[in-house]
Amino acid sequence: MNTNTKIAKESAISFTGMGLGQVFRYLFTTLLARWAGVELLGIYSLANAVTRISEVIAKLGLDQGILRKVSREGNVENKQTAILSALKMGSISGLIFMLIQIALAGFLAEDIFNQSSLLTKVIAIHAFSLPFYIIIHISAFSTQAYKLLKYKIVVTEIQNPLILLLAMIVCYFFYSAESAIIIPVVLSAVLGCITITIFLKKVSGINILSVKKGMFNRDLLNYSLPIMFMSILGTVLHWTDVIMLGYFTDPATVGLYHPAARTAGIVRIILLSFSGIYGPLMAEMYAKKQNLEMNHLFKLVTRWITTFSLPFAILILLFPKKIMLIFGSQFLQGYPILMILVSAAFIQAVFGIGGTTLNMTGFPKMNLLNTFIACGLNIGLNFYLIPTMGGMGAATATLITLSFIAFIRIIQNWKLLQLTPWSPKLIKPIFAGILAFAAGNYLKEFIMPFHTILTLISGGLIIVFVFFTSLWLLGLDEDDSGLLAGIQIILGNFKSKSSDKNERYK
Repeated sequence: MNTNTKIAKESAISFTGMGLGQVFRYLFTTLLARWAGVELLGIYSLANAVTRISEVIAKLGLDQGILRKVSREGNVENKQTAILSALKMGSISGLIFMLIQIALAGFLAEDIFNQSSLLTKVIAIHAFSLPFYIIIHISAFSTQAYKLLKYKIVVTEIQNPLILLLAMIVCYFFYSAESAIIIPVVLSAVLGCITITIFLKKVSGINILSVKKGMFNRDLLNYSLPIMFMSILGTVLHWTDVIMLGYFTDPATVGLYHPAARTAGIVRIILLSFSGIYGPLMAEMYAKKQNLEMNHLFKLVTRWITTFSLPFAILILLFPKKIMLIFGSQFLQGYPILMILVSAAFIQAVFGIGGTTLNMTGFPKMNLLNTFIACGLNIGLNFYLIPTMGGMGAATATLITLSFIAFIRIIQNWKLLQLTPWSPKLIKPIFAGILAFAAGNYLKEFIMPFHTILTLISGGLIIVFVFFTSLWLLGLDEDDSGLLAGIQIILGNFKSKSSDKNERYK
């Protein structure tokens, strides 16, 4: 299997899993918004933001560190030793930050966000998920380092959001709306931890009970800490809008913003789908000094990400009001926020592998500096814009910041590694996107009177048909053939497994 086909296969697996996960998360947000209302959704969003920031600090960058370490390590025993060290250090850190978050819950809820005891309770209980989520992430990235994405995808992108959704439904109908924003987070963390450790043993031979044998690994930590700071800043950058909206406004405003941000996040799953396999491959090529192959890979993945993210972005930009109506009529006023955020998400998706490239080629400190500058810019813009513009200000700050960091990374990848995302082949998906947008915009007035879901389905089919038909007419090259081959492998495996099951039941 050549590199193009491998990228396509693993990315398609990743996208399928992330797509399912996005459906579950979207259903979670939609049902919670409709059932619990704007304010409870806002409280959940604030508590989730606090927990995610705590989590990224507690991980110490060990998830990304172990990915790079194991990807470059050839000795089996050394791989196991590194993973055990990462798990032990991460577990201890997770317990410490769990206690810190519990201790600070009241201060954060009452003094920072000016909220009632409910937010205090939600933040405190969510803290119990921290040690489990840290083990999940370190274990998942460890399996990914073996160039296998399926185990990570199954747990983090399918199982966890599915349990989150199902537990929320059970809690809401059998207990209370308040329990629906508390219990599911902890439950999904515990069950996800159990599953991923089983997968880790299958891939690496490591028993989770052997974690106590793990040793303090200074080399791993020295590499991971710069990534930790970058991850902290990246997470702060991601959640700054929510945190600062909570500080300057109220949970209802945060609740209005959350569905728009969740919807825009759909575009980013394309980036995440490709970066999972792209990172280890780029690290391997860099270690072997395969400069030509690195440049080809960089251009190829940029073009494929552009190709698959454009239809999603076009659909959201053409039908923002219909999309926000999914969450309820009280969320309709958030459609301008959605349009700004999806533009930001598209820019991040197309140029996001620039950051992964810097991490995997020995420049994590450079990426750290980029994220630090972007974080400072975003905070400054939010301070200036949110008091006067509310959610629109937060969205605008995000768009400006992500555009800035994308531009900086383009320059750095060229100067440091002689890598550029641009290629003549990129013109094809851009031209196809223009045609799809024009067709969707022309037919928009005919399908807008339909029911919300029917309008979105019709619009999506029109955009996808025009876009990919245009690409086909423009002509497929050898790289695109690799993509199709990868997808065919997945479909073939699926069919064979289905046939095997049918044979067993005959």
